[in-house]
Amino acid sequence: MNKKFLTFIILAGTLLLSGCASRAEDPADWPTKGVEVKIAYTAGGTADTANRQLAAIMGEDLGQTFNLVNVTGGSGSIAGQQVLSAAADGYTWLGDVAHTVSGFRVLDYADMGWEDFYGFYAATSPYVLFVSGNSEYDTYDELFEAMKADPNMKWGNAGLGSINQLTGQLMVDTMGLSGNSVPYDGGRAAAVKVVANEVVWSWCGVSDVIDLAESGDIKLLGVCDAEPLTIETPEGSYEVPSMLDEYPELESLQGLLYWGFRIPRDTPAEVVKKIDEAFQKAIETPEWADFCASKGLEPVEMTGTESDEMCARLESIYCWGLYDIGMAPKSPEEFEIPRIEDFEFPANDRAAEAQAWPE
Repeated sequence: MNKKFLTFIILAGTLLLSGCASRAEDPADWPTKGVEVKIAYTAGGTADTANRQLAAIMGEDLGQTFNLVNVTGGSGSIAGQQVLSAAADGYTWLGDVAHTVSGFRVLDYADMGWEDFYGFYAATSPYVLFVSGNSEYDTYDELFEAMKADPNMKWGNAGLGSINQLTGQLMVDTMGLSGNSVPYDGGRAAAVKVVANEVVWSWCGVSDVIDLAESGDIKLLGVCDAEPLTIETPEGSYEVPSMLDEYPELESLQGLLYWGFRIPRDTPAEVVKKIDEAFQKAIETPEWADFCASKGLEPVEMTGTESDEMCARLESIYCWGLYDIGMAPKSPEEFEIPRIEDFEFPANDRAAEAQAWPE
């Protein structure tokens, strides 16, 4: 074949492919293919199971399949960076807990925050304190006394810099105790290590461990909520007492867990509206209500400015909490993040300048 002709064919093909690639999908046609959700935590935890249930319901409504991939590490920053580096076309989401992206800057993991995403949150649950099912401790006071006697007692957390580690450490500090905190890839993973007696106790959202409590593999010693919690086991039911009755100073650890997903903030408005519509339909279904009931979750509807303000509040609580206990190498002041007692929304220029939700 003539070399000039061959060169012409290659060039023409390249231009043709380039032209095809440059023609982006019309947002009005979304979705025309499946959606990938990067789950920032391990399989089996609430971020994983809640997003799988939401994806199943929303996928049926949208007529597309959802592929959920667990991408752990860096307290969720690896998954977050993968989502932000993908095309902002509505086909790549981040499945997480509402606080997840809030600490990346002060932890020096990544230059991103809640204002880089639109957050859709559908469920909440309280923290619980637990030990293995065969533990010698039957109450939180018994555990606290043992911790006083053994200041190096091991406890498991959901990962370095996770809100699980932060709140667990704040609980320990508030009680005037100490311990050796061991990080794992998620609250569920830490709970498995409690069952294996690799660590003595852990602390996470009840939804991460409700099945382990009901099977008797773990014992819930206390719930960080105003109301006690009833657990049904093969041996019968028991009531998990509120830790706030005896220790009201722990009230600041209530209402910090919200599960759902985020999409990049520069996603086309038409696509955001379609995702929001499918989300609203999903959380109103009996399937979602039944799922939440089975996991110890309370359904919520958190989108729009309400979601932004909630995430901004969590940023203040989380970042200053990390910094105050020496877990964050950078000060929240560097990023104009106020302490929660000084919080107003919008809290800083980043929040004020964040792209508004589509109307």
